[in-house]
Amino acid sequence: MVKEDLLKILSSIKIGSERIWEIVLSLRNFSRLDEAEIKRVDVHEGINSTLLILGNQLKGQGKYPDIEVIK
Repeated sequence: MVKEDLLKILSSIKIGSERIWEIVLSLRNFSRLDEAEIKRVDVHEGINSTLLILGNQLKGQGKYPDIEVIK
């Protein structure tokens, strides 16, 4: 029982840390604060980053349904 709980906790920690890493990268790509010059960017990457950042806001809450984004 304790071993199973520990494995679930470790799995949750891993998933959470991966999600945090993805959000940090998405925020960095979204803000582009580390780039001073104008250059070409991948619009699709920007859209994907934005959708990742907004992920929780797109989920339904209570009486409100999920927001489905089709790209």
